[in-house]
Amino acid sequence: MAAVGKPHVVCVPYPLQGHIIPMLRLAKLLHYKGFHVTFVNTEFNHDRILESRGNSALDGLPDFNFATIPLQTPPSNSHTSLAVNCLALLETCRKNFLPLFRDLFTKLNDTSSSSSNPPISCILSDAFLSYSLELSQELHIPNVLVWNMGASAVLSFKHVHEQIKKCLAFLIDPSNEAATNMDLDSVMEWIPGRKEAQLRDLSKFIKTKDQVDSSGVHLERASKASAVIFHTFDALDSEVLNSLSPMFQGVYSIGPLQLLLSQISDDCYDSIECNLWNEDFECIKWLDSKEPNSVIYVNFGSTTVMTMEQLVELAWGLANTNHNFVWITRPDLIIGDSAVLPPEFLLAIEERGFIVSWCPQVHVLNHPSTGGFITHCGWNSIEESISAGIPMICWPFFGEHFVNCRKSCNEWGIGVELSSNFQRDEVEKLVEELLNGQKGKMMKEKAMEWKKLSEEATSPNGSSFLSLNNLVNEVLLSKNNNNFS
Repeated sequence: MAAVGKPHVVCVPYPLQGHIIPMLRLAKLLHYKGFHVTFVNTEFNHDRILESRGNSALDGLPDFNFATIPLQTPPSNSHTSLAVNCLALLETCRKNFLPLFRDLFTKLNDTSSSSSNPPISCILSDAFLSYSLELSQELHIPNVLVWNMGASAVLSFKHVHEQIKKCLAFLIDPSNEAATNMDLDSVMEWIPGRKEAQLRDLSKFIKTKDQVDSSGVHLERASKASAVIFHTFDALDSEVLNSLSPMFQGVYSIGPLQLLLSQISDDCYDSIECNLWNEDFECIKWLDSKEPNSVIYVNFGSTTVMTMEQLVELAWGLANTNHNFVWITRPDLIIGDSAVLPPEFLLAIEERGFIVSWCPQVHVLNHPSTGGFITHCGWNSIEESISAGIPMICWPFFGEHFVNCRKSCNEWGIGVELSSNFQRDEVEKLVEELLNGQKGKMMKEKAMEWKKLSEEATSPNGSSFLSLNNLVNEVLLSKNNNNFS
């Protein structure tokens, strides 16, 4: 049973798969350090998790509980753009999240006299749910915002939000001829710590004024949080983190999270997962039968979509390489249609391809047979690939993906970019180069260097290990860190 004096953290992720997973990893780390944890999902996502993992999936532990709020998130529409779907979700959260979260908060504290439910002492909130700051300010408890974008993307968005109102507003107007005639390779020298950033990234990163305004609200609020967390490590993002530090009350780089978790010998956390799709572990058995570094892993995350034409070109590009591959094809991967692969393709790759709707990605990336990763460049995928020492073929799709792609390819030396409107020949060429070419060999060497540095960062007395301890002692357990400017 939990003691009354035990610190109680409420963890609330933004209601998307890519935000839930890292928040859950942080929650497990805090529980291991002695916190009572309440992890908050929407009712819809709670039900999806039970459907994918079984009725006992969210039973938790005596002092690791799951709670829900009845936030009615808009259904994802495969016939509309990802930008439209994302903006709809942002707007729903803006209108409805805070009162629902307040109700849950009151309910939890009303039962805090019970020894199994100590009073709430701090909040860990997704940065896109920064409305929670209003509640923590009223109650004078610490509130730490968690950024699930890469640190470089947050830095870019911060400066873009400021500059776009001054002189760059035309860039978000596709009808403006001046925008289309600009040299998009121009470097944005006005973003400190992002010396490789180009206008090309900006024109893809910011699609609409609404997107700028929505994200800008959270960036401005974040400066009032007790602290912010970035899922990275100092060696990877030192210059960017230095540029971000003056913008917030406290910056803590804690990552890769899965490496920190791997040091915990207690297996009680293995059963606590929040996957919205059922993970198929059969692919691990299939990988066991393959040679080391012989398999390309293909996964575009939980929200990226493509056209049927792109699906077919990618399929035949993979088939023509004659290499083994694991390909994740979600049911909603195709815009306005279902992901149905040509029968002749399935026949051609019968012994070489393993196609499944979802998988345990960390296990796949760390399998010795995996030699490369075709990715959309979501930050979770980038971080997990780095910690596994896997080079990438990058196909950025939306928002921060383009920033992460440029960092991976141009600065960290672990990626090569696939054209947005790729053809099968390009897929075949890049896969062959990655697995067998000289450039691929160099990328693998760099990836292994970053893997070693990530392991050092998460080892005892490493930068991320110490940063987590400092977050706990300086912020979450501090009686003085409850002031909001």
